[in-house]
Amino acid sequence: MTTIASQLESYRSALATATANGDQAVARKLEQQIKDLEDFQGRHPEAEEAPSPFEVFCELNPADEKCRVYDD
Repeated sequence: MTTIASQLESYRSALATATANGDQAVARKLEQQIKDLEDFQGRHPEAEEAPSPFEVFCELNPADEKCRVYDD
């Protein structure tokens, strides 16, 4: 089980590496993932387990067709 805090730490470490290597595309993606995960954490302060990037995406974009849930 990965915690939100450890996932954020991992993202920040990877961001520092990408920035040091001059990989701007990866750095921008990691910055967005950090921001999204921090937003998720703000809305769910009781959550400890880190959600998947897809779960965070659907939390932020519930109307996206990839996030639709159909009841049969």
